[in-house]
Amino acid sequence: MHVCAMSRRNIPGLTWSVISRLSGVNRLGRRHDFKRELCTQEPQDLKQLFMRHLTSRIKANGPLSVAEYMKEVLINPVTGYYINNEVFGQSGDYITSPEINQMFGELIGVWCIHEWQQMGKPEKLQIVELGPGKGTLAADMMRVFSQFKEFNKAVSLHLVEVSPTMRQRQSEALTGVTTLEDTTVDNLTQKTKYGPEVHWHRFLEQVPNECSCFIAHEFFDVLPIYKFQKKDGEWHEILVDIKEGGALRFIMSRGATTNSKAFLTHISDSDERDHVEVSPESGTVIQKMSERIRDQGGRALIIDYGHDGTKTDTFRGFKDHKLYDPLENPGSADLTADVDFSYLKRCCGEDVKTFGPVTQNNFLNGMGIGVRLQVLMQNADDNTRKVLMESVRRLMHPREMGEAFKFLAIAPKDTGYVPPGFSPITCHNEQKSK
Repeated sequence: MHVCAMSRRNIPGLTWSVISRLSGVNRLGRRHDFKRELCTQEPQDLKQLFMRHLTSRIKANGPLSVAEYMKEVLINPVTGYYINNEVFGQSGDYITSPEINQMFGELIGVWCIHEWQQMGKPEKLQIVELGPGKGTLAADMMRVFSQFKEFNKAVSLHLVEVSPTMRQRQSEALTGVTTLEDTTVDNLTQKTKYGPEVHWHRFLEQVPNECSCFIAHEFFDVLPIYKFQKKDGEWHEILVDIKEGGALRFIMSRGATTNSKAFLTHISDSDERDHVEVSPESGTVIQKMSERIRDQGGRALIIDYGHDGTKTDTFRGFKDHKLYDPLENPGSADLTADVDFSYLKRCCGEDVKTFGPVTQNNFLNGMGIGVRLQVLMQNADDNTRKVLMESVRRLMHPREMGEAFKFLAIAPKDTGYVPPGFSPITCHNEQKSK
């Protein structure tokens, strides 16, 4: 299982004081159907229309950058994947950690409370989630917050979400309201069933400039990337073109491009990689978050699958929980790439301090997932215990999510301690085996 049999001495004092007060209530029953299927089959004529649009654009303007291709495939207002497919839940193409087990969101909520205490308990704290999906993570955090009156009084929730459909889902999860009046307006506000208000914003810039704890779970992996290949000592750009017969293909630019000159300045001569993926949009977002933490105080917690500047070609499609050719049937599969955490840390600048990345296994063990699991197991029946154990295994096992997903924290430059979850964790059984 790769869950440490942890005692109080393994968990920071403030974190222990929070997690030990959580109720033993679990929310099993609304999830754990791990099979996901597409609920909407895109009409054949719509697929053909989109392919004609892509090929016409390429014929008129030349090959597309991978970033341009991703934007077309994912967010085209007519044919985009996120417009025409059920991404999350029972009919989605993939499952996220909050959907697997409530403890994931609960422990992130505990982390936020711990950091608020370390900040000196400011009277107001904004929890800002980017790309909140169905609102599952936010709801699990808010349920934890509601058990700590002082914190619950200080907190407000801000969701950065452009999709009216997803805003509706989030409203249902957080307020219990099945119909949201107008999901398209900016700065929409409702009162959650947990007490604090929830505010929706289309862009990060619309979130008030106040002390905030930013949460970004599986947000950066879908932001557009540019791909570059080194050949004969020179960087070339990987582009999307048309091959004979009308299908799409990858090609390499003949020489340097405007993008390769602009986006590879951080690659040193000592970097041995011959293939690099860069997401300037990710750099812009992380820089804005860091500037807010520098100026207003707060924290950020970034959770995504990725690497620390070591991987090369990670761009891929996902459909029905399986890898899928990213150039086949554009719009029918999700497109993603591993997050380069070394690039994100560089974009944070020198006015903040970063911690990590550490593996999901390391973070959740450090936050006391073993302790929380024991509490939930106490009054559970055999079937529920089995489901709990299986879900935690998926979160923690190195061959599941335990190693692939990483956590990165951002804090003010003068932070004089390591946040919980970011210190190396040694299990008792590992110590004995040495």
